Amino acid sequence: MNTTVQTSPSQDLEGLTEPQPDWFRRAYNEPRSQGQVEVEGARINYFRWGNPQDPGIVLTHGFMAHARCWAFIAPLLAKENYCLVAFDLSGMGDSGHRPQYSVELRAAECAAVADAAGLTAGGRKASLVCHSYGGRVGLTAVQHQPRRWERLIICDMTMLAPGEKLELSEHRQRMAERGVKPHNVYADMEKVRQRFRLAPDQPCANDYLMEYMARHSVKAVPGGFQWKFDPAILAPESFHGHDDNWWESVAPTFAALKLPRAIVYGEHSSMMSPAAAAYLRQATQDHGSAVPMVQIPDAYHHIMLDQPLALVAALSSLLQML
Repeated sequence: MNTTVQTSPSQDLEGLTEPQPDWFRRAYNEPRSQGQVEVEGARINYFRWGNPQDPGIVLTHGFMAHARCWAFIAPLLAKENYCLVAFDLSGMGDSGHRPQYSVELRAAECAAVADAAGLTAGGRKASLVCHSYGGRVGLTAVQHQPRRWERLIICDMTMLAPGEKLELSEHRQRMAERGVKPHNVYADMEKVRQRFRLAPDQPCANDYLMEYMARHSVKAVPGGFQWKFDPAILAPESFHGHDDNWWESVAPTFAALKLPRAIVYGEHSSMMSPAAAAYLRQATQDHGSAVPMVQIPDAYHHIMLDQPLALVAALSSLLQML
């Protein structure tokens, strides 16, 4: 199954009350199509901006997020003669749910979406721009199918320097104790907005983007609104899928990749330590291809919500450079 239709992007802004800057509204006036493709039994929702004949870019989002976090970034990059596709990872956004989830299945979703959106027609390669957990998906995709990807840009994914540890035991224990519970139903959108949180928690000065993300993180159900993501993705076996040693291997694996790659991270983010940044600079240089690393000033982990226009500028520069 593969269907693509033209949609009215401005519908995404209906019902929002926070004042929005002109650039944001202009981005939402750019043409967009919406498609669906089935991947291993799950329906995957995606959006496409730009001409499919132009160089293609697949955008992945973070855990419990959705493709619309790119919907005000992608139109600006499409003006620079790229075709961009953002999709909802299975179990999140408007994509279907699975009995079980894995990063390998989600990497397969990257490839299927690129094909369905026409980015790989004629044997062309597409690029990957990935945020947070989406970086884990993108890294897996290029490891499994290196010949189909042109470049990889990671935006604020957890990376560790040798000797650094990611303490997950306490978090895993909390998740195990919590178990998989059905979502609550909230009576109205204001209740949803009050409950909406970024993960990891951080301040965000752009109230209009927080309202926008909250609105598109829920669906209407009898009695009110409910989070879109499948509660089952919070099961320890679905969320983690790798032990602590895997997390310690991420930076060396990324450094050793042969395809062009780059990193973007927030100045105040906890995901990229100074030690990890220093290690990656040296390690990629040792591999003979020093990786560009761009720090976005006054940004935390959710760069597209903190400094969206700075992120556009950084991605535009890196795409031209790599």
